[in-house]
Amino acid sequence: MKIIKRDGRAVDYDREKIRVAIEKANNEVRSKEKATKEDIKEIIKYIEDLGKKRMLVEDIQDIIEEKLMEIQKFELAKKYIVYRYTRALVRKQNTTDESILRINSK
Repeated sequence: MKIIKRDGRAVDYDREKIRVAIEKANNEVRSKEKATKEDIKEIIKYIEDLGKKRMLVEDIQDIIEEKLMEIQKFELAKKYIVYRYTRALVRKQNTTDESILRINSK
């Protein structure tokens, strides 16, 4: 499967990135709110079983949020959503900085 990044590039699917992202959110919540290794495997399996040739990175993240809520890991889902939002702000800031640098170098 190919993953379409925000900048339009297509990269190979890497299940490890999903596991790492959920684990990062897991580190921010109490024990009873954590997704188990089995929960994470099930989320990854669900995504892979969709059988898509290409997926947008945002669609995968949406699925992860939905699956976390389905297994009633609401606090974890919230941390994951906040992480996504924070990363989006960082990307926007980096883009703004690059634009300013281009303007100043003219």
